[in-house]
Amino acid sequence: MNITTLPPINVSIEDRGEIATTTVMRYVTHIIGGLGLFGNGFVIVVILSGRAMRKQFTNGYIINQSVVDALGGLCLIFSTAFENDGRRFETILDEIYCRIWLTKVLMWCCFLSSTYNLIALTFERYLAVVHPVWHKTKLTKGKVIASMAFVWMFGPAYNLLYTVPAAGITEDGECTAYTIWPNVLTQRAVGVLTILIQFLLPLFLLVYFYSKMIFVLRQRVAPEAGGGAGDRRKDTMAGARKNILKTLAIVACCFVFCWIWNQVYFLLYNLGMKGLGFTNWFHSISVSLVFVNCCINPLIYIAKYEQFKKAARNLFTRRADGVHVLPTHNSSTL
Repeated sequence: MNITTLPPINVSIEDRGEIATTTVMRYVTHIIGGLGLFGNGFVIVVILSGRAMRKQFTNGYIINQSVVDALGGLCLIFSTAFENDGRRFETILDEIYCRIWLTKVLMWCCFLSSTYNLIALTFERYLAVVHPVWHKTKLTKGKVIASMAFVWMFGPAYNLLYTVPAAGITEDGECTAYTIWPNVLTQRAVGVLTILIQFLLPLFLLVYFYSKMIFVLRQRVAPEAGGGAGDRRKDTMAGARKNILKTLAIVACCFVFCWIWNQVYFLLYNLGMKGLGFTNWFHSISVSLVFVNCCINPLIYIAKYEQFKKAARNLFTRRADGVHVLPTHNSSTL
């Protein structure tokens, strides 16, 4: 997690490049935030428009994902519109404004919650494929809601825990972020822990869950390769295997590509590498990629979700035919 703030109003000629970078970033983040807000809002409307879709656990996670991402897009727009104007900070309200708003911690809370909702969604699919009996008999609505509540709490809990204490007002009346640490060891420990929680652990879980699903689906399809009465089921399982393979590739590649730059940069910064700051072009691009990933996470699933496509068509065309209902109350085409 990092922060992009505007440089002071009175700058030297050497700082004009940073001002230009910040100006471009402001427009880029407004566009990304607007797309995230609109796109995830559309997902919510489509799913809620279908009664059958609302009852499925998978769609519940997708709605939760969309709400978190839409809120992240909204925070992105406002946090970029109201940044540090270079004034002097003096009061207790200025201290709160500095620690909570100028650190953009609310936005980053949404991004972390979005990542772990993605894991929860994947875990629900993992249970359906690898442990179908447990999924059908033990996975209740209460457990699903509890996991969603955890997602909402985890992002703010972790980010606020270290972001707020590491920010504050200096003796010169300036707001500083990620610079106030008890000692160097604490700063480095936070840097390592952050990349583990925000990047490496989610990556490991995604790879494990999808790899396991692919293995199980392959084992189930293999015995029916001889054809005959099992042809239809064989084709269905083969289609599901192909779909999960594509989903795994998209999720893994997008998550790694969009997050790795910012997370490694933040780790190196906390490890004390010289010359790293929060206003250079590389950091700005790395943050933008994180923003983009948050916007496209739901789309990775929705692009291959046939039930959602039909619901969207019905929403626009107002056809009389309803949304196709899948066999079980918590099934998914993923």
